[in-house]
Amino acid sequence: MDYAKLPRAFEGELQVTPDEFTLEATRLIVHADKVSFECSGADGNGGAFTVSAVADRTGNGTFLVHGVKPEYKTTVACPVGEFEFLVVEIKVGEAEDATEDRCFVKGVWREKNPSAEWEFSGTLVPFKLT
Repeated sequence: MDYAKLPRAFEGELQVTPDEFTLEATRLIVHADKVSFECSGADGNGGAFTVSAVADRTGNGTFLVHGVKPEYKTTVACPVGEFEFLVVEIKVGEAEDATEDRCFVKGVWREKNPSAEWEFSGTLVPFKLT
């Protein structure tokens, strides 16, 4: 990864396994020592939600944040868990145009009570201001 070109912002849909809810990275910013993210999604229990945090680089090269609490639009109670980005890899496109770059992410969202775990992954595109 070319750290001289960081931070870089990306966005896009994430696939979740098991497929129990939708998740989209509305903004994922890759820094040399952390990944800041904002995601939106919806599930069958609480409906639409957003979640955002900053995951710091760990000693084994992953990015981890504890105490992540999604904010639901319709309910007050929500579980607290952690996000761990196992892979965050920026692929530079063939052209020198940064719009061709992609960011592959793979990780795990863990909740503590009740205990649950979902893997997520996706190939994100550069963030576009609207």
